[in-house]
Amino acid sequence: MSDRLKTGLAIVFFIIAVLLPLVPLAALVASLFEWIDLNPWLAGGAVVVSFILPFTIGAGMLFWVRDPSWVTVYLPYLFSAAYTFLPDLIPFSVDDAAAMTTGAIFSAWLAIRKNPAAPRWVLLPLLGAAVYTFFGGALPGPVDEALVDLLALLIAGYGTRTSESPPPSLEE
Repeated sequence: MSDRLKTGLAIVFFIIAVLLPLVPLAALVASLFEWIDLNPWLAGGAVVVSFILPFTIGAGMLFWVRDPSWVTVYLPYLFSAAYTFLPDLIPFSVDDAAAMTTGAIFSAWLAIRKNPAAPRWVLLPLLGAAVYTFFGGALPGPVDEALVDLLALLIAGYGTRTSESPPPSLEE
């Protein structure tokens, strides 16, 4: 299987991981209107599981990519950040922080795998964004979290890209 196909399948599973939790969320909304009888804890668990399974499959597909591009490297982080835009069912944004932490660790691992000279501190801004997600932001809604996620991604991307060795010159 080619790297392009593996990356494409990973993207499909990451999209499923972000969209599939909307089904239990819709069921929870229906239970609020008493259209169905649903335990909120069951709905919260279903949201988490419906994210974890496809996300794990997508991450597994990226694990087998031999030569990841920089876009491929940061896909787990970007899609875990997209998960944080879903409404919170679990108190204190524990699920959002867990998703962000998982995406951050896996993206940092892929970045170091792609560029072994990358500094290990690139994980810190990504994990910092996960901590910020856990404690919640100053603004209501996901706007500030999205800005922090983007800033962390830019800092980590800068750190991994600047440590790349320059291309060999023709004089050598």
